[in-house]
Amino acid sequence: AVVSTQSGHYGRGDCRYLSHIVFWESVELKQQLPNENFFDVISYLRCSGAATLKNNSDALHGKVKSLIKQIGGLDGQGKENHGLVIEMAFVQTVALINKYVGCWKKNLPKDKYLHLLQSTIDMTLNLLLSDILTIQDISAKHSTCLCNNFNLLLDQLTKVRSDNLAEDSESWTRFKLVIGLLDDGLVKIVEDWENGKLSKHFKSSEIQ
Repeated sequence: AVVSTQSGHYGRGDCRYLSHIVFWESVELKQQLPNENFFDVISYLRCSGAATLKNNSDALHGKVKSLIKQIGGLDGQGKENHGLVIEMAFVQTVALINKYVGCWKKNLPKDKYLHLLQSTIDMTLNLLLSDILTIQDISAKHSTCLCNNFNLLLDQLTKVRSDNLAEDSESWTRFKLVIGLLDDGLVKIVEDWENGKLSKHFKSSEIQ
């Protein structure tokens, strides 16, 4: 069972903490128990663990969204040192994800840990994709800046994923293709659209 502690971190298998929960829950629910010498703590721990994990995951997603929002959009128009702002936001985002998933990996079953890791990475990439794919015009200089920073982010997230996630998600594939789009010329983009490389993953309105 994964349960919350006063410090806000996760604990698992801590007998003293579990005994504390059992004691106080039995006191509070004594009148409802069929046998005053028996208390089934499993259902309580499951609910507590699920609620704590959801709150923890929601907190991470909220912080990541806040960091991405601080970039102020990826268009770069009229913004000084925008490349540095993007780079710092990405570095902070990866550090934050590392902090949370490190805790999840130690305390959760592998399937749940991998699910949370994948959903967090997908959410991060989708936030960036929803922004970059709506920009109508990007200068060559800013395109290079975005390409460099996106590669940096992908490299760092690859280290977070390590060998745990064998297959690329759709958002991961789309993000890698966007990096290529930022670096490719118009002729190459048209060719990739016509041969299906891009049309499998993007709408025409997203590539225009």
